[in-house]
Amino acid sequence: MAKLTRPSLNNLRPFEPELPDLPIDEIKRRLGTERVAKLSFNENPYGPSPRAIEAMHKELTALHLYQDASGDALRATLARDLGVGPDQLILTNGADELILLTTLAFLDPGEEVIIPSPTFGQYAASTMAMGAKPLKVPLRDFRIDVNAILEQVTPRTKMVFVCNPNNPTGTIVSRGELAQLMQELHEDILLVVDEAYVDYVTDPSYNSALDFLRSRKALLIIRTFSKLHGLASARVGFGIGHASIIDSLQRVRPPFNVNRIGQVGALASWQDVAYQDTIRDLNTENRQYLYDILTEHKLSYIPSETNFVLVDTHQEAATVYKRLAKAGIIVRDAALFGLPRHLRITVGRKEDMLWLGETL
Repeated sequence: MAKLTRPSLNNLRPFEPELPDLPIDEIKRRLGTERVAKLSFNENPYGPSPRAIEAMHKELTALHLYQDASGDALRATLARDLGVGPDQLILTNGADELILLTTLAFLDPGEEVIIPSPTFGQYAASTMAMGAKPLKVPLRDFRIDVNAILEQVTPRTKMVFVCNPNNPTGTIVSRGELAQLMQELHEDILLVVDEAYVDYVTDPSYNSALDFLRSRKALLIIRTFSKLHGLASARVGFGIGHASIIDSLQRVRPPFNVNRIGQVGALASWQDVAYQDTIRDLNTENRQYLYDILTEHKLSYIPSETNFVLVDTHQEAATVYKRLAKAGIIVRDAALFGLPRHLRITVGRKEDMLWLGETL
């Protein structure tokens, strides 16, 4: 039966959840403990907006009916508030589906995709699934190197992925660097800017790629409701681009891909600006608290513009990871990103950070 599988899938493996990927209840069962701080998935530890919860609860009575296949109400509101047309916006089953749909719509076998490294693994996985070739460009001082990206462009380059802020480093591509990339990258190359963590940024030198949408047609911006909005399991992502880019994505998007509960929850959350501000402020405050704890323990870290921090343990990070896990604190061993001395730690509630400090 293996002969039936496309050869491009030979280097891919099914996602097999490890301890940091499991639901909290399953982590508790495996560890035999009632207290767990899950700081491995970059989730919002405070949960969704109460308005989102109320809206989703009301929608439960309509589960027997198919939802709006295109999510017109949510798309219209997002488009209006972001200053684009509804035809410039697509809803997807989380950002992961959008990444996959982007490679499906635009890549042919043998074409090249430039991907900074380390970064979110789904870019390379989706590229390889289409038979295209990922070209990984090393970061410089834990930051995406725009000049290095431009130097890697060849006649076979079809796409560039930029995670801004970047996962797992938490660093940003500045306004000037992004402008350089927009200007110098050939218009025939699709630039995909993943802004999953945009809502947490406090650095004034940051600019969303939205500001460049008028000047560059070959641009797709990825956003999600999984982080700040706390709707990770509702699976609502969205893409913003010129109508021609979105039209190509719509051609490969499965109908009814975003469920009705997720749609109404996302809409209510988007409109609850006060709750977003509260979560953003809590993250900034707790991130500083985490910095203080790490400094107290003489652990160095990369200053972050996200809801996680990359920490240098100055030893094999797996040793620290296992010790924390034994206590019930689950973080991410960054060895999977090629950083064997580092841990990626989600910014949790202050009590989670205090427990982490007591356990380090």
